[in-house]
Amino acid sequence: MANNSPKDLDLSACTVSIDGGVTPKQLSEVAKTVNDINGSISNINAMANEAKNGVDDINQKINANTYFAKDGANKPLGTTILDLTGQFAYPPPKPQDGVTWINAGLRPINDDYTQDYEPNPNSREIHIQFSVNSSGEVGNNKGFTDVVWSDNINANYACGSVSFHPLNDGGGDLGRAGNSWNNVFTKTAPNVTSDKNVKTVTSILDEKAGNSDKKLMEALYNVNAVNYRLNDAIKEKGEDKARVHTGFIAQDIEQAIMDAGLDPSDYAMWSKDASPEFKIVDTGEKDENGKPILKSVQEVQKDDKGNVIYRQNLRYTEVICMLLAAHKQKINDLEARLVKLEGKSK
Repeated sequence: MANNSPKDLDLSACTVSIDGGVTPKQLSEVAKTVNDINGSISNINAMANEAKNGVDDINQKINANTYFAKDGANKPLGTTILDLTGQFAYPPPKPQDGVTWINAGLRPINDDYTQDYEPNPNSREIHIQFSVNSSGEVGNNKGFTDVVWSDNINANYACGSVSFHPLNDGGGDLGRAGNSWNNVFTKTAPNVTSDKNVKTVTSILDEKAGNSDKKLMEALYNVNAVNYRLNDAIKEKGEDKARVHTGFIAQDIEQAIMDAGLDPSDYAMWSKDASPEFKIVDTGEKDENGKPILKSVQEVQKDDKGNVIYRQNLRYTEVICMLLAAHKQKINDLEARLVKLEGKSK
């Protein structure tokens, strides 16, 4: 039968049914439907492949662990939203909420961070504005603006707050050994804590101190002031251009105190601190691209023999106060001797 099968039969007009003749369809119509379905499947497969390629590309470019859900924006442990210019995009505060808020970015053209914000693309200034509304009344916000800017040579930071201070009294240092500030400019003389209620006071040459105060005064009295140029200034300007400073050498004060049989560490006028520095070191580990993982560590400086390098410092006000006491004592002694001599001459 197979060898005698009819050839080239046109069956397109025949009808078929898959539901018992309820909806008969011609074979040509079924064929067209099948072709349409095959075409749709092909399109779906193409779109799926394109979507998969897009997802693969994104996975190559991002680390999913660094992304946050949108509902975590501007919330603790969430993420910060940026606008199209790359500026922080914190929502304007609601006065009735009594919230503390902050905006940061290039100086806005209209100098207003809360309404119609428009950054100035030509500005070198980064403004950080923060505001507190504790009363909940409209228009009663207290706002402060800090500015970070550059003069093409140095980075500058301007603090617009009423005060800049540690959280607790005596709770921090400004600078440290090896990381001191270069110059300090103030409108008035520094205010130093001097209230008797925070001190246990003893007078110089107090009998309880024995002879140590007198030894200390004699030791400091014999230390000579010197002129000096800072080595960093010599490197920058040359020895002939570096300015001359006048003062004391901490090692001279240290040696004078020790020569008097006293311990320099007993006196706050002198100090010796290790000078730490930051270094970039290789952790020995590598990232997913095979590059070394580096980290910043703080290390105490040491010399070639492994000894810790210390930086010595002086509290000049205390040195000068003790020198004034020494000079006063010298004058008193000379006046007493003069009185005796005048008594003998009469």
